[in-house]
Amino acid sequence: MKKIIFTAISFLSIYSCSDFLYSEPVEKVSITEQLGTKEGMLVALNGAYYQLRSTYFTESAFVYGDLLAGNLTFSPSASTNTISIDASVTNIYQFDDQKESSDMAAFYSSCYQLINNINLILQYADQLPDASSAEISEIKAEALALRAFTNFYLYKHYGQNYTYTSDASHLGIVYNTAPLKVGIDYPTRKTVAENFVSLENDIQQAISLFQPNHAIPVGQKKNFMNIDAAKLLAAEIALWKNDWQKAIDYSNDIIQNSSYTLTSSNEIGTNWAASESIFEIANTNENEFPVTVLYSFTDKGRPNYVASEDIYNLFSANDQRKNLFETQNLVTKISGVSYTLPYHFTKKYKIKSESLIYRLGLAYFIRAEASLKSGNSAQALNDVNIIRNRAGLTNLSSVNLDILLEEKKKRICF
Repeated sequence: MKKIIFTAISFLSIYSCSDFLYSEPVEKVSITEQLGTKEGMLVALNGAYYQLRSTYFTESAFVYGDLLAGNLTFSPSASTNTISIDASVTNIYQFDDQKESSDMAAFYSSCYQLINNINLILQYADQLPDASSAEISEIKAEALALRAFTNFYLYKHYGQNYTYTSDASHLGIVYNTAPLKVGIDYPTRKTVAENFVSLENDIQQAISLFQPNHAIPVGQKKNFMNIDAAKLLAAEIALWKNDWQKAIDYSNDIIQNSSYTLTSSNEIGTNWAASESIFEIANTNENEFPVTVLYSFTDKGRPNYVASEDIYNLFSANDQRKNLFETQNLVTKISGVSYTLPYHFTKKYKIKSESLIYRLGLAYFIRAEASLKSGNSAQALNDVNIIRNRAGLTNLSSVNLDILLEEKKKRICF
């Protein structure tokens, strides 16, 4: 995977993000030539993975949820000992992000550039003269799943809840299923109901097309969109649509019929996600992972973000997940007076720095929430207790939505 990632960089440099939207760019290698062979197609597909990685793990996008949830605050500057809001997330942190000056503007445009690149792959995949039908099916499966994932990711940020109107007729996002030509095509937003029809169509078609081997012949299954990642995405889509039974069915399939296991209690502090990883994009040759510099305290520097007292205090002393924090006492200047104060940094990405996107624990929380909302509180309680037991905590005797979401918050923060 690592070698091909750098091949993909070369491909993306041939076509700048905007130029690649043209049907026939003026560079030396046209799109029809690039996507006219299996080798060129795989380079393009890997370019899509690389672009997803650089989009998903962009600072403003990656910290977005934790900032809005109150999980993050900021560390004092190493040079001035004062605390300030990171300039790249000021609007998000202050709940004042505007379309004219959005901290998420680059994320938004990058997502749609990625979708357009994927649509070009899907447009040309069936015409490959040197690929078998199984290879074409796998390329299409991964591309369709990536398209659904990216659109769903956009919807989470820019769409109202499915039930905002009784028939989901309120506007959602633009959901493109064909390549656009710059200056010619101007797509419009679809309703949320239409968005979910497209999401379900893409993910169900992807699931039907997956083959035993991933398309790019290097790396591991988890480095690429795979059938288990697609089913977990399908479960998440169903949960957001309030389709409780479908969310339960997809989650059950992953929990009961896959080889993934929850990380054992005694490994949480040292290997918190290895056995659970369903989808993670490989890092560069130097194992560089952009989130490390956002969160990990090292001898070479301190990150901007630390855990808020709110999230840190949710973890009891006997919770094994509290071992994923390290406390540093840092000089902090407040109104001109210096104090030495404790700051809690997550160690997650010092321990494990892979570009993790999906892991097994999410399937348990999806099943628990769907079960609770469909009236099966016993199943929800069982799933929550499985997660708690793994963290070294005792069983709860009952569960409600607030308790479930608090357990989920502790599970997936940062």
